[in-house]
Amino acid sequence: MVQPAIYVPDVVYSYNWMDEEIQDNAIEAYIGHVRDLQKEIIEQDFDVRLIPTNKGWKYEHFVEYRELYNEFDYEEFAFYAVQYTGGDAGNAINVLHSHVRNSIAAIDMKDIFLIGRLAGDDLFDFAPRVRGATGLRQWKDACSTGDGLSQDPWPEFQENREAKLAVNDGQEQRPVNEFSDKKEDN
Repeated sequence: MVQPAIYVPDVVYSYNWMDEEIQDNAIEAYIGHVRDLQKEIIEQDFDVRLIPTNKGWKYEHFVEYRELYNEFDYEEFAFYAVQYTGGDAGNAINVLHSHVRNSIAAIDMKDIFLIGRLAGDDLFDFAPRVRGATGLRQWKDACSTGDGLSQDPWPEFQENREAKLAVNDGQEQRPVNEFSDKKEDN
């Protein structure tokens, strides 16, 4: 059986250095774009699994996604994690963990897929709902040979990364706001 194509639309950007109004407009534009795409996918009966990605990081940003998730019964979220690294990022991995938890608390999706975060040391510290990851640099490093790239090291590399993600299997990631009306501050 052929699986559906997976598409993670990425059409706008939003960064913490931007004015809040611009951030909010970017999130609204993204959600509208995803909604239009999903309607077209349904109308055309395309075999495409659309997975929305983050255009924010605050709990309030992710709350904006709720209606979209309810409307199309999405259970997955692709979290773009590349910018949480290097330079003056310092505590970046902990900030990323916090932002991922914000998305879980606001949307309560079933599975999260990290884009651009495949470092083995990072993966085992994520919430149990983080079940997939991708990253070009780590893959290239692991599968490079003197003659270019090889598929031979891939199975071991994949098994190692899946084991890191599976450390928290069986754990339950309950929404933070289930216990109180307070949200995580970051």
